[in-house]
Amino acid sequence: MQTKGTRRLITGGIALVATIFVLPTPLFEVFNGTAEGVTMVLFVLGAALLAGGLVLVVTGLRLRSRDLGTPRSYDTRQPTTQDDDRPIDSHSMPTAARQGQIGGPL
Repeated sequence: MQTKGTRRLITGGIALVATIFVLPTPLFEVFNGTAEGVTMVLFVLGAALLAGGLVLVVTGLRLRSRDLGTPRSYDTRQPTTQDDDRPIDSHSMPTAARQGQIGGPL
């Protein structure tokens, strides 16, 4: 289960990656003064993606650091797998339930 901070970080990262593909050409044309209608729309879209991505990354980092700073208790812990579903460690010492010979003869 992902926290809100992690979701915002992922969404902000995707928006920033999309900015890399959308913004460079319109930005070049706007600064050269040769931009037309579609280029202006792409420029505004790229600027919005950049601003939104940065805001999402910053708020995601703040929420995630706040979540990592809270103490854990039995009430706030995330659900984990049941003991029956966990794999058995073959290198651990045997428990009383599964005592037997480990390894071969010496």
